[in-house]
Amino acid sequence: MQKKKVEPKFGSIFRAVEEKVSKVSFLQDTATQITLNGNLDNLPLYVKIEDGIPEVAPYEYINAPFYIDADAETFAAVLNGEKDFVVAVVQGSITINGDAAQAVVFCSTLF
Repeated sequence: MQKKKVEPKFGSIFRAVEEKVSKVSFLQDTATQITLNGNLDNLPLYVKIEDGIPEVAPYEYINAPFYIDADAETFAAVLNGEKDFVVAVVQGSITINGDAAQAVVFCSTLF
């Protein structure tokens, strides 16, 4: 069975992030807000890891240690394995603000 391609739409990205965080093992608790830009009204996506248990929810997370802002097309391409996360950050289509140490651990674990 072929894996369904992630579309640059909020629901598709939400499900893909939810599936991806459930399959990796995080060594520390953390949380972030991912804001998707594009034709999505800048909807936020909350990702929290506590005691190794991930939670993904479709709402804003105030006071997250770090924030990820991403173009929806680029983020979908990263989730599909078509684009490298680090390259997207260097090119500016994904930006990370806040606690750099936590962001590096989270992003290197997830991507």
